[in-house]
Amino acid sequence: MNLPKDSEKYVERLLELFHRFSTLVKEAFNDDPRFLTARDKAYEHVVNDTTVFRLELASNKSKSVVSKTQPESKCPELLANYCDMLLRRTPLSKKLTSEEIETKLKNVLLVLKYVQNKDVFMRYHKVHLTRRLILDTSADSEKEENMVEWLREVGMPADYVNKLARMFQDIKVSEDLNASFRELHRNNQSSISDNINIKILNAGAWSRSSERVPVSLPLELEDFIPEVEEFYKNKHSGRKLQWHHLMSNGIISFKNDIGVFDLEVTTFQMAVLFAWNQRPKDKISFENLRLATELPENELRKTLWSLIAFAKLKRQVLLCRPECKSPKEFTDSTLFSINQQFAMIKNGKPQKRGKVNMIGRLQLSTDRSTDEDKEGIVQLRILRTQEAILKIMKMRKKISNAQLQTELVEILKNMFLPQKKMIKEQIEWLIEHKYMKRDENDINLFIYLA
Repeated sequence: MNLPKDSEKYVERLLELFHRFSTLVKEAFNDDPRFLTARDKAYEHVVNDTTVFRLELASNKSKSVVSKTQPESKCPELLANYCDMLLRRTPLSKKLTSEEIETKLKNVLLVLKYVQNKDVFMRYHKVHLTRRLILDTSADSEKEENMVEWLREVGMPADYVNKLARMFQDIKVSEDLNASFRELHRNNQSSISDNINIKILNAGAWSRSSERVPVSLPLELEDFIPEVEEFYKNKHSGRKLQWHHLMSNGIISFKNDIGVFDLEVTTFQMAVLFAWNQRPKDKISFENLRLATELPENELRKTLWSLIAFAKLKRQVLLCRPECKSPKEFTDSTLFSINQQFAMIKNGKPQKRGKVNMIGRLQLSTDRSTDEDKEGIVQLRILRTQEAILKIMKMRKKISNAQLQTELVEILKNMFLPQKKMIKEQIEWLIEHKYMKRDENDINLFIYLA
């Protein structure tokens, strides 16, 4: 069993462990507080263990940032993955009743209580929620909103939880905007407004990266953008729209020698496939596809690979010559063509019609922004640590090093457990920038500077 990759088995095993020892303490020791404490300490050690698998966080070299971070448990990421499997339409969520899903989600929150770095869980949970809301793949929208309230109830930081609540609000507002937009274009026969679903999202709540990826859209979409912007400007003057094509997707009708198929694709996949719109039998080189789509090379490689090596398909949408074993092998002269024999296979026979989801797990970040994301966790921890130290210093005016560390851990424990090295470096940074100073007669005593 590969626990690091199998979130379901990992979480189920963790819960089985907790319930087994909880039963032992109850039946053999009548819930003696000393044994309950021993159980909690042991379970916390297991949950935060890094010997089996670990999460490496990026580090920055700036003065206020910890130069090297210790590896952390991958548990918060796997817990978030498990929640996603329960909240998304998956084989797991389909075979469970609503009550069983609710019980399992609350069990996740039970494990989360023992996780030291809850900010990592919240980061991954938000990523999965973003994907579910954009692709509309939630199994139960009521459960989604309940989960946000349960996170609030177990003490997750308000600023994290409020952003999740704002995401649901944005989706509801977007539904109203779409209805108004369609009403406006109802009498316009040439408009494709009925086939468009616009999501206007608040950057403060949703944005994971400042990076936007350039792409040359199909003309049908490109011509449509000014209409949307004009409509929104009339509704909300002074607000600026930024288009994130990385997070967009759609359904296109794909025709070849076998039949006609509906493909659910990302905007990048759409941009690539539209290169054959006027010349379906042509072979197009990698270099020409790069010019036609204007995608950065790395994104183009990944997009093409998703169309020539999609794991769920026996016959692929695109073919490439010469054949390549990975996207790294594409050269400027590698030729791509539409697979005229593409079809969905059922009972060993190709079907003439059908629908297939080519999106898989919607990519929400580029390689660069994934690194930014991990570094962002470290950066946010540093700011939180500095804020908490200053909050304590402002209240106490004068405090010992040991007392400061104790109070600091108490303030931050609902988000993450600050490492001693980080605390030391942030204290030094705050002293250097004249926010506080050491007592002249006792280096372990700190004084607040107003």
